Amino acid sequence: MERRIIVIEDDFSINDILTFALQEEGYKVKSAFSSKEGRNIIEEFNPDLVLLDINLPDESGFELCKFITYTYKIPILMITARNDMMDKILGLELGADDYITKPFHIKEVMTRVKVALRRVKKYSSIEKDKNFIEINKEIKINLESRIVLKNNKEVKLKPKEYDLLVFLAKNRDIVFSRESILDKVWGMDYDGEMRTVDIHVRRLRAKLDSNNGQSIIETVFGIGYVMR
Repeated sequence: MERRIIVIEDDFSINDILTFALQEEGYKVKSAFSSKEGRNIIEEFNPDLVLLDINLPDESGFELCKFITYTYKIPILMITARNDMMDKILGLELGADDYITKPFHIKEVMTRVKVALRRVKKYSSIEKDKNFIEINKEIKINLESRIVLKNNKEVKLKPKEYDLLVFLAKNRDIVFSRESILDKVWGMDYDGEMRTVDIHVRRLRAKLDSNNGQSIIETVFGIGYVMR
């Protein structure tokens, strides 16, 4: 299967060199020259690998690396003119798989690309990754970081809002009474009112529901709630 690679590099000449060399190796390649452009292409192109420059005109490559790591499971090769060890450590800690310093030899880049793609099977899609839950095309949950994304933007949830969302997402199509939700999410010793569940559901809907009027949490009148 043809591998897809995106090159996010604002230097046109370097971007062209990398794109041409990768195409010559048989890869399908897309180019981006800013973070915003890169984000849009990743969403549509679904690449197998990202070549990412640190110095981008609209956003640090470190920030984009962090976003890609939290949102997808795609290998990232950082490319930069910097040779600072702390930069390399930061890039790797944010999720980069490898680090290439300019000036580089194109054969070295191609070798590192091939090595990264050999490991690509461990980067399964969000739907298959046990650390992620995809509620729908808009909303994803990173269970490790406890980050909830709506249209690839982080949505701030309070701890119990997050716990309730994950509980319902892990138990799709099961209708739970308010009493059952209180027991499962708040705990058997919780002495609060049933209205607590309603309030938290209302908050989740306000933060996560689409504009089309369809809610991620369905009310089953007389019983409780369910996520379809």
